Amino acid sequence: MTGAGWVREPAVAGLFYPADPDALRSAVSGHVAGAPSPDGSAGARALIAPHAGYRYSGATAGAAYRTVADRQGQVERVVLAGPAHRVRLPGVGVSTARAWRTPLGEVPVDVDSCRRLVAEGAAVEADDAHAPEHSLEVHLPFLLEVLGAVPIVPLVVGRCPARRVAHALERAWDDDATLVVVSSDLSHYLSEDEARARDERTRSAIVEGRVADIGPHDACGAVPIAGLLLAARARHVAARTLAVATSAAVSGDESRVVGYASFGFAPPPPLRTAERTWLLDRARAAITHEAVDGSPDPLDDGTVPDRLRLPGATFVTLEEGGRLVGCIGSLEPRRPLWRDVALNARAAAFADPRFPPLTADDLDTTSIKISLLSSLERLPAAPDELTAALRPGVDGVLIETDDHRGTFLPSVWEKLSTPERFVAGLLAKAELTAADWATGGRAWRYTTEEFAC
Repeated sequence: MTGAGWVREPAVAGLFYPADPDALRSAVSGHVAGAPSPDGSAGARALIAPHAGYRYSGATAGAAYRTVADRQGQVERVVLAGPAHRVRLPGVGVSTARAWRTPLGEVPVDVDSCRRLVAEGAAVEADDAHAPEHSLEVHLPFLLEVLGAVPIVPLVVGRCPARRVAHALERAWDDDATLVVVSSDLSHYLSEDEARARDERTRSAIVEGRVADIGPHDACGAVPIAGLLLAARARHVAARTLAVATSAAVSGDESRVVGYASFGFAPPPPLRTAERTWLLDRARAAITHEAVDGSPDPLDDGTVPDRLRLPGATFVTLEEGGRLVGCIGSLEPRRPLWRDVALNARAAAFADPRFPPLTADDLDTTSIKISLLSSLERLPAAPDELTAALRPGVDGVLIETDDHRGTFLPSVWEKLSTPERFVAGLLAKAELTAADWATGGRAWRYTTEEFAC
């Protein structure tokens, strides 16, 4: 990496934001202070925020930065990624400067991290792309306001697969002392009604983690957004909507608008009572629809609580008079929580090969239990170490070999109360012998949040 003794000068001070330090400080602090209370989103580990002129998108960006204001002194660096608007770039590019200057002072660059990304092939030097680019620069005053002069890892993103961005983020996202910020506006130059409709589809795709459903016409930072969504899966953090707006609110012109939104990424919060009730009702509705109409529920719900749009893994258990009549589930969060519940409910009722399908006459006497799974945690596979690691009554366990797989929910401890009996029963369920397990067995544990009606 070339010499890191120089400072990148501002490219858009006086254009996208005030060049006067006092005016800039007042604008930024006003946007942050005027944002709604984070309401459960405080302490975000990653953000998506817009990069238009502060007049248009400052309030939306302020909503994002307010969620990390309580992390001053905890965040030790910021990985800042945004699209290249002015210089073509094949991939992810770092800056070789030692600092970036703003009207509020210098922001240091984490030179060592930038050098490491280049050495590992995760990024290239791209000062020519950084020099005129506004997508990263406009965030620096906000970072200075809420976090102070913490070092940044500036990543400008050109045309490349989202996986390449995810790789760069994964290499730079060391721990919770690192904040990731992705810079992007949403739709461009549609009518207000068209923009609102398209931005709502994009917002839902971001919250649900649907990477393939976000294209360049949906967000100018579509590639860095997709990269963040991929990297966030391994961190077990998911997006929550913080603010949505268009330029029409300021300009008054509804014929050609730009859309803005901000999101905070954090571990999903526990379900509220109302959200549990919503999921149970939705599971029963999916079963009832097919039992009565004879066709699968189309799952075309228009209004779904944001928390239930986050990816989730669940099991749905059906009982009639205390007797199991169906149980189907997912072990990893690959689709929105609400959809996972509805599809597993449908499968438990009509596609569990161990039981006959439910009929309309069974509906009133069938109880539904939903088990929301935590992320998987790897366990030792050696039999003695595995049984010693288990927490009776707490752990669900997944075991697998190349050809077999089986799991027990934590509720199975009620019948198999010792680790030895639990593991033996699970091996039998997976149709594995002790010899099979000794040659390549793998195990994970998880916990569940359970509720029923």
